[in-house]
Parts: sequence; structure tokens; C-alpha cells
Amino acid sequence: MRVKTWHGIFFLSLLALLLWQIARQPQEDDARPPGPPDMRLNYALYDFNGRLLDERGSVKLSMTSPVLRNDAESGIGTLDSPEIHIQQEHDQWYINAESAIISPDREVVTLNGGVNMSRLNELTGQTLDIATTDVVLNVTPRTAMTDASVRIRQSGDELDAIGMKLDMIEKRYELLHEVRAHYETQ
Repeated sequence: MRVKTWHGIFFLSLLALLLWQIARQPQEDDARPPGPPDMRLNYALYDFNGRLLDERGSVKLSMTSPVLRNDAESGIGTLDSPEIHIQQEHDQWYINAESAIISPDREVVTLNGGVNMSRLNELTGQTLDIATTDVVLNVTPRTAMTDASVRIRQSGDELDAIGMKLDMIEKRYELLHEVRAHYETQ
């Protein structure tokens, strides 16, 4: 072999050893362990069906929607045509709206557009129907509020007002302004 060839082999070996040594040395960025991956994602769920359970594992609230969208940065969820079912002792509440916004802590649901709320008492069979718009539903205290016009129907009686506060646990509502009533007599 020629001397030039030996010099070339020696030089390539030295270069390979040097590159291997550089590659082995940890970089400053590599010295720190990588943080956890960002699991926040924007997503959409179709044919959404969610449930909230009580301490005993019984369903207290269920919600369905053709589409649930979640914004990862804000944590806000939006629903198209949501249907909400709330079990409150012997009362069954059925709520539907054109759309809804769910707060990041999942405690406030803002129902938008036309909102229909209906309560059926399982023991008495009595119903209460509320038609309004733009309702703020507080999940844990089971309260709802609107500043819009409200129509309430119960046992043939009809109440109209502007604004309402509803307490599902206490089974009472407060009409806020311009209340008009039409009572059926037997």
C-alpha cells in the first residue's frame, strides 16, 4: 500500500473518532430531561354523550349533542343542539337549546338561542314547562337564570315575565320584571 493511502485511512479514522466523541457529549439542552408532552388538543366529538355521577355513582346529569367542540387553550367547550337531562330526587328535568358553551371548570353551561326546560315530577305526574332564551345554568347548585322573556306553563296556568331565577333543588322560581299571569279556573 502506498503511504498516501495509509495517511487517508489514518485521517478518516481520526475524523470518525472525533465525530463519535462530539456526538457522545451531551448538549446543554439535552442535559435537562424533556418536560411532559402537551396533551391539550383542540378536538370535536360527534354524537357526544356525557354523564355526571353523584357520590353513589348514580347519574345526576347527562348531556347529549350531535357535536361537542373543545378549545384546548381556553378549555371552553361548545355544543350544537344540546339536550340535558337532570335527575333531582323525584324530578326529571329535560333541557334543550340551540347551542351551549361549557366553562373550563364544567360548572357553568350557557344555553344560547331558544331554550326549553321541562320538569316532570315522577310521584305526582305534574309538569312545569319553561320557554325562554339565553339561560345560564349553574351545574352544582342546580340554578338557572335568564334576563330574557320567559313563559311558564303549569297545570293550565301561564305566566309571562322578563327575567327569571330558577332553583331546581328548592323547586322554586322567581320572575323578575313585567310579570303577567293567566290562571285556569276549574
